[in-house]
Amino acid sequence: MPAFVMSRARYVPPATGTKYQLTDGFFRRTVLRDQKFTCRFKHQCVVDKSMRCACRCCRFNKCVRVGMKREAIQFERDPTGGSPSKRSRVSPAPGPEQATENQTPVIAALMDMEHRVNQEMCARYRNSVIQPATTTGLSSDGEPSTSAFSQPNKPCTAEDLNEISRTTLLLMVEWAKALQPFPNLIMEDKIILLKNYAPQHLILMPAFRSPDTTRVCLFNNTYMSRDQSNELNGFAAFKTSNITPRVLDEIVWPMRQLQMREEEFVCLKALAFLHPEAKGLSVQSQTLVREARNKVLKALYAFIVENNRDEAPTRYGNILLLAPALKALTQLLIENMTLTKFFGLAEVDSLLSEFILDDINDQSAAPVSLQAHLSSPTSLPSSIASQVVTGISPLGGNLMVNADASGSTVMTIL
Repeated sequence: MPAFVMSRARYVPPATGTKYQLTDGFFRRTVLRDQKFTCRFKHQCVVDKSMRCACRCCRFNKCVRVGMKREAIQFERDPTGGSPSKRSRVSPAPGPEQATENQTPVIAALMDMEHRVNQEMCARYRNSVIQPATTTGLSSDGEPSTSAFSQPNKPCTAEDLNEISRTTLLLMVEWAKALQPFPNLIMEDKIILLKNYAPQHLILMPAFRSPDTTRVCLFNNTYMSRDQSNELNGFAAFKTSNITPRVLDEIVWPMRQLQMREEEFVCLKALAFLHPEAKGLSVQSQTLVREARNKVLKALYAFIVENNRDEAPTRYGNILLLAPALKALTQLLIENMTLTKFFGLAEVDSLLSEFILDDINDQSAAPVSLQAHLSSPTSLPSSIASQVVTGISPLGGNLMVNADASGSTVMTIL
């Protein structure tokens, strides 16, 4: 090989959203499917590498502004390059953009709340000292990754793990406040539902945002790999050493195989939370929770039938079958934390202990009280339609801020 070829350095283009002078995959899919998007934030959304998936309308408009052209898109051709194929083609499964149009009121409400929580999470970590990765966050086939956040570029530390767990649990409380029938339950039953769901939430949230089975991606731009627990110490190592590989194999992998949509994910979350058989739940609350759960089950099945009619029963069953694996991992997490606290292997974060370990009747002097959070107004925006992404103030560590003048909005399952 000539010397001048050997001496050439490999050029790595910056993440600009275009590849080799061709349009981005998102822009191409949007044009080919003739999709129409609507912005809920008056077309003022921030679109960059870390927030490109937050608003598809503003993302597409930015593609047009920077010079991407519809006429540059080449529509599908025959393998021979001739006229369009005459053989019948199976319509592809609707993507997330198409599925949005088919949402039931139940799923639309759950999606609304999920978006509000994600906006707060983005605001909390947008100015993180951890810089975004240099990659565009695309999967190996050129499709956007599942995560709505930038791809993590730093292994998490024990401090990262505790800090993101605290923030995730506090936002979980805000999410629960807006989910019926939770606001109407007595305080004891609210705490029972939260404590029953909390460890599942800590597993579900990063699992859905992880694009592959090599690592669990956290919201603060860090990750947990299969063998990373050797690099941690104390409680963090003990808590993750036997859980991370199982989360990747038993939760992340099935989600990726199903190509789970966010609409399906928010239903899975609601079903895990609305658990009428939770130990200690009053009879009256059991009835209310069971009715709400049945409505979510019906909404999930209707959504799957609408978008995957031929495979609806199988897909519906596979999504629900994630529940046993999730419960098993939850029990393992609780056992790890219990042994860590009992033998004094490391100091367990007070908030994690209160959510996952402490008895509901134990009103010890913890720094953050579940009852205090439940009694306070929601700190999430009352309506995402009136919010601009750049206008949401980052939350403090304890999430205890005053509600706005319009008060809290309760998301009702119809």
